[in-house]
Amino acid sequence: MDRSEGFQDMCEELAEAELALSRIDKVPPALREARRAEWQELVDRLVGEVGAVLHADAARKPHVIPWPPRQN
Repeated sequence: MDRSEGFQDMCEELAEAELALSRIDKVPPALREARRAEWQELVDRLVGEVGAVLHADAARKPHVIPWPPRQN
């Protein structure tokens, strides 16, 4: 994973989205809920994408157990 520029970019984007979400209280009240929903949606999507990449990588390496384990 540390060699994949695309994966690193995805992780950086996730970190930036999480930071923006953590600072949502600084957004003017009239815009706050709309921005919160946008940032939360982006965080959720990126978490899913990162998880999918990690699970796919783990599937190629059967000795590695991904964390958190997938719920069936």
